[in-house]
Amino acid sequence: MVKKGSYQHFRPDEHTFLDKIDDYANRVEETYLSLTTEFLNPRQVLLVKNILSQRGLTYFISSDYYPTEYAKVIIAPDYYSLDQVDFEISLLEIDYNSKFNNLTHSQIMGTLLNQLGIRRSVLGDIILGNGCAQVLIDKGMATYVTDNISKIGRASIIIKEVPLSKLIETSSQKIESAILVSSMRLDKIISSALKLSRSQAIKLIEAEKVKLNYGLVNSPSELVQIGDLLSIRGFGRVSILSENGLSKSGKYKLTVEKTLHK
Repeated sequence: MVKKGSYQHFRPDEHTFLDKIDDYANRVEETYLSLTTEFLNPRQVLLVKNILSQRGLTYFISSDYYPTEYAKVIIAPDYYSLDQVDFEISLLEIDYNSKFNNLTHSQIMGTLLNQLGIRRSVLGDIILGNGCAQVLIDKGMATYVTDNISKIGRASIIIKEVPLSKLIETSSQKIESAILVSSMRLDKIISSALKLSRSQAIKLIEAEKVKLNYGLVNSPSELVQIGDLLSIRGFGRVSILSENGLSKSGKYKLTVEKTLHK
């Protein structure tokens, strides 16, 4: 079991998730059987790696094998040998007439969650292509989706399961840089990382265009921690990699990584 004192390095709202993963680890140790999680965002994957590494358990992450953002994790006893089928992931392809329709990420997500009533955690990435889209989904839900959706918005669609080898690869550019900030406030970090004025950063936050670790945040004074991930609509993402002491003027020296989707 992971010592609760180690939770001080994570946000209070993440403690319930950490407890859940710790429980999964207990089950694997007690039953000596592998366990596969639902889809996790990158921040949750980081937390899982932290917990399982502390416990010395074997684990495999699907995004190490498929170029995706959301991932499943197999938690396993030491005898286990990876079979990628055990990730229990299906790839659905959605074809439609792109001459008259243009499906968006939010339209697809909304149809799956609201029309079918499925949970977000059974869905992985939604990838947009030319005249088609792809959805990664828990294998147990694939047939339910293909049997129950024929339209998304105004578009008539054909949806079918295809091999994971046909996954559309998306590209992104990652830039690592050093920034200086007078405090770890959200608005100041966004301002420095994106080279915006502080008032511009505040407007983005108050317009609900900023997410912190995949959760919406609307307070410019929210404090950011090392390891946090910021998603800023229209600007990409900023990961806070490390703190490197103070400058002569007393400012925090941070290393950040900016991800820009091409």
